[in-house]
This record gives sequence, C-alpha cells and structure tokens, in this order.
Amino acid sequence: MSEEKTTKIQREIPIRGNLFIQPSDPKDLPKLILSRCRECRGIFYPKEEMCPTCIREGTLDTIAVDGKGKLVAFTKVWRSPPGFDHPYVMASVELDEGPVIIAQLHDWQGIDLKINMPVQFVTGKIKQDLEGNVIIGPKFKPLLK
Repeated sequence: MSEEKTTKIQREIPIRGNLFIQPSDPKDLPKLILSRCRECRGIFYPKEEMCPTCIREGTLDTIAVDGKGKLVAFTKVWRSPPGFDHPYVMASVELDEGPVIIAQLHDWQGIDLKINMPVQFVTGKIKQDLEGNVIIGPKFKPLLK
C-alpha cells in the first residue's frame, strides 16, 4: 500500500470584509475602515451603514485611517480555543480618531505593557481554520518610545 501525502495550501483570509485595507506592497501599512457621520461628526468602527448616534441613513462617509492610538486596557489570555495560538493579549485601543477597538496585540512578548502606551494598527494571524488557512484580522503593535 502506498502512502499518499497531501499538502494543504495555506491562504490568508480576512476574518471579515470591510474592516481594513491590506496594501499590496508589504512596505505600506494597512488602513482601518471607519465611518464618519456628516451630521453629528461621530466616528465608528467597524464601518456602519446607518449612524448609531443620529439613527439616520445616508449620513455616513467611509474613511481609511492609519490606526494610531493608545492602549486603554488589556489582559493576557493563557488558554485559548482550538486554532488560536497562546498566550495572546486582548486589548482595548482608543484610536486617535476616537473609537475604541477590542483586538489582539501583535509582537507584545518581552514588552512591559502599560496603559496609555502608543500602539499602531497592523494585520496579523488571529487563528488557523480546520483547512489550514490563516485567518487574519486587525491587531495592534505596541510602539516603544
């Protein structure tokens, strides 16, 4: 009996559409996709179809931002569900534009994390699915001064 080897082809798949713009050039930074209301000037993430403050349709513009912000809360997760690497850090990040986003931190190991520490939006592996695909999503990288 011959043994057949199967190689799974890994692909990077966004966790969800309309969360970020992944640049084609790896030297460029990705952009977060937000909504800004022309009426109340509120800014929202993820992108909305109707302003959650005004409760009005047709008032939102889509904006793309670099995703600079500050760490406002975090916790280290030592045990994870299947498909997730561990440990990882879940964080609340307040963007310079205002919205607060909950996301994993990227390249945090060996860094003394502090509240109000500056962070930068990046994309990275969130988990791996059963087919071996890498699910990517928004993450934030601590910036050292």
